[in-house]
Amino acid sequence: MLELSNFVLEIIHIIFLTMKKSHLIILVSAMVLISVIIWMFQSGFSGKIAEIIQFGVVFLVISFGFYIGFVRVKSMKHGEPPEDELSKRMLTRASSLSYYISLYIWLVVLYLIEETSFAGHTLIAGGILAMAVTFAASWIFLKVRGLGDE
Repeated sequence: MLELSNFVLEIIHIIFLTMKKSHLIILVSAMVLISVIIWMFQSGFSGKIAEIIQFGVVFLVISFGFYIGFVRVKSMKHGEPPEDELSKRMLTRASSLSYYISLYIWLVVLYLIEETSFAGHTLIAGGILAMAVTFAASWIFLKVRGLGDE
């Protein structure tokens, strides 16, 4: 009887942890979206093309977070594990690919800081956004292309 109780408690613990992680992604994305909207109205959004591009990139990153969260919740409702071996492997490959690409992005950012009159904090913020977009693009690329025969 004790073994059965431990088994049931372990299953409930696993379900609670996966549900918690999936909902946490959606919660963080919603908080970032609300923060960006408040920031947009507080800063006096002027509608310049640079601001539109900046907020567009931020909204793309937020929508990627919502997509990942809703896919995990949907797979959890179907009784599938939210993180299986393939999704973990794809996440690892996408992160390593985006890491290598982001090294070159930071080289370009360092060059632009030295050679242009742009503010350094603006270029660093752009580099961070570029890293997030690079990760999302790497993940989408691997999702469409697949991992191949490794």
